[in-house]
Parts: sequence; C-alpha cells; structure tokens
Amino acid sequence: MLRPGSPIETPDLTLSDAIKTEPVRPAKRSVALVYWGRQGGGAALLTRIARAMTRDPRLDLSVSYSRQSEVETGELDGIRSFPIDTFAGAASFITRSFAAPGKVNRVIERMRDSGIDTIATIMPHVWGGLLLRAARRAGIRTALFVHDADPHPGERRPILDFLARREIRESDLIVTLSDHVAERLLARGDVEEDRLVRLYHPILDYAPPSPRSARPRPFRLLFFGRILPYKGLPLLLEAFRRLRTEGLECSLTVAGRGRIEAPAELLNQPGLAIQTGWIAPAKIGDLLAEADAMVLPYREASQSGVVAAAYGSGLPVIATPVGGLTEQVAADETGILAEAPTAEALAQAIRRLVESPELYETCRTGVARYADAHSAARFAVALGDALLDRSAGNG
Repeated sequence: MLRPGSPIETPDLTLSDAIKTEPVRPAKRSVALVYWGRQGGGAALLTRIARAMTRDPRLDLSVSYSRQSEVETGELDGIRSFPIDTFAGAASFITRSFAAPGKVNRVIERMRDSGIDTIATIMPHVWGGLLLRAARRAGIRTALFVHDADPHPGERRPILDFLARREIRESDLIVTLSDHVAERLLARGDVEEDRLVRLYHPILDYAPPSPRSARPRPFRLLFFGRILPYKGLPLLLEAFRRLRTEGLECSLTVAGRGRIEAPAELLNQPGLAIQTGWIAPAKIGDLLAEADAMVLPYREASQSGVVAAAYGSGLPVIATPVGGLTEQVAADETGILAEAPTAEALAQAIRRLVESPELYETCRTGVARYADAHSAARFAVALGDALLDRSAGNG
C-alpha cells in the first residue's frame, strides 16, 4: 500500500521493452484559423469551424481574428487566440495600413513561437499578402479559403481583386467551397490540382429549426443578405408582384444592406416588408425563424452562405439555376430550382413550393439530411484531413 509521498516503484525496462510498451503517436499539427474581416458570414464561419476543430485529436487549434470584427469571442473560450487590430472603415484603413506590416509580423512571430505550423485563412483579406510573406519567412505553411473565383457583376474593386488573386497564387493550399469555384480557378490558371481541396460550405446555425406548418398562411418568403446587382432582387420583386396579382397567399421580407434598384411600384407592394441596413448577427436567428423559405433570385453565384444559414434553420431554398447554387440546392429535395433566372420562372418555382404541402415537407426533410451531412463538425474533419495530408505539406 502506498502512503502519501511514497515513491512509485516501476520495474526495470530495456529500451526494446519501452518501445513496445509506449506506442508511437504521431505529433499533432498545430493549426491557426485566421479571419481578419469585419462584417459578414466570415465571423460565423470562424466560430463554427473552430469549435468543431477543437474536437479533432489530431490538431492543436488556435484562432486569429480582428478586434474590429463581429466575432463573438465568447464562442471561442478555451481556444488560444492571436487577435489583431485591423481597421473599422475607410479612414482607419488608410492610417492603420502604414502600421500593418509590423502588426502582421508580430502576430506571425507569436504564432511561430507557439509552434504553429499551418495557417488556414477562411477569407481573403487586404492584408493577406503581408500574412503570406510573414508566414513564409517563419516557415509556416498556408491554406486559403477561396469563396469567389471571379468578381461578381456590379462589384468594382480592381485593387482588392488583384490582391486576392495574388494571395491565391501564393498560398500553399487552396480550399474551395464549391466545384464551380474550383473549376473556374483551374480554368484561369490560378491554381494547380495538387494544391486544390474541394469542400463545401458548412451549415451555419444561427437559429435551430422550428416547427413549421406544411401549409402556412400566408407563406412567408425571405430574401436575406447584402443587396448587390448580381443578387437579382428586382427579379424576385417582379415574381412576387405576379404571384400577388394571381391571388397566391404569401408575404415577402427583404432584409439586408444595399440599394434596391427597382421601380417604385415594386417597392411598395402589399405583403412586402423591407428592412434595409446591416443585420447584426444576434438578429439573424430571429429573422430566419420567422420565414418558411429562403429565396435566392441570383443572376450569378459561386456558392452561398445564405443557403447554409437557411438550411441551418430548417428552411427550404428557392433559387435560380446559376453557378454553385445548383450544387447546394437539390431540386425537389432541399428546395426548388427555377428553370431559368427570370421573374416568370422564379414565380413558377415559388408557386410550386407554396401550393404543394407534400413537396414542402419533402424539402424540409431533405434539408435536415443535408444539414447533417454538411455540418460544421463533418466539415472540420474534412478540413483536418486536408491539412494533415501530404499535399498540405506533411511530408
């Protein structure tokens, strides 16, 4: 019997015995997830992926985020963090960019001193080139999530696009969230297949799925997100006008920041509610909970975090058949794909879902299956596999 303070005696072991007794375990890869943006889905993406990756025994996870971002730091409790001061607007961007090289170098040096060997940046950033060069000097490998291969129509930002394309070419590993983006990057010559990892947009759980009637009256449609020309909002407003004049019982909420370029008669329809301005992350869950389906009338798309948020709340999606949306929306299983990106086709797609309770329930069930298969937890495992793979620099 051992008494307090008594030494624990162990039998003498030869070297060969010790090797047999202690199995060799591979060293963990020390990974830092980086998001230095301010607003948008990147903050939610960071927290969801980070929480899931902490459960991967193969990884030692850290995060780096901008102190000026919408990142809910409470959701990162227990995760080693390397926060950085970036900027809060155009004025502070100019002043703080002069100090950016020093800020970035100090963060990367701290990461190196902490043993981090891989950085995965979940969205390109204007300071991304500084990060890449500092990481290269520190011997840290880099992975970059690429959400868009081409600029969206109506977005004029040539300098940012040039910097993003350079970041793509210089990163050790490129992660895409749709085959559509992967194929465009390959076609443009920005990336080689052996640097490319094709994943998917993980589910964003702003609000848990709630019970919804198979035949809600009126059926509540939602358009959510930044309002930009390529999002095709005038198509939806015209489709809603057609459906309303035909007597379909439905309402439409438009929520997001941006200017709506549409005739006054489309902006002042009965049953239409418009919430302009930035939607804070804490308000997104309530917005989703009040809807029965999400509508994406896009004219062009890479893939959509809006779809991931809709599925996270159990909402079927009605979308135009463009870009990566055809990968995210399984026709008649998780939602409805219109036959074309036109107001008429969009109106027909909405009517199909509203007037068929059986189809609506089928899509709700399909959304639940899709959300499970594309959860942040499953995504984290797939990302961990990629970062540990030889192509990511592990040998």
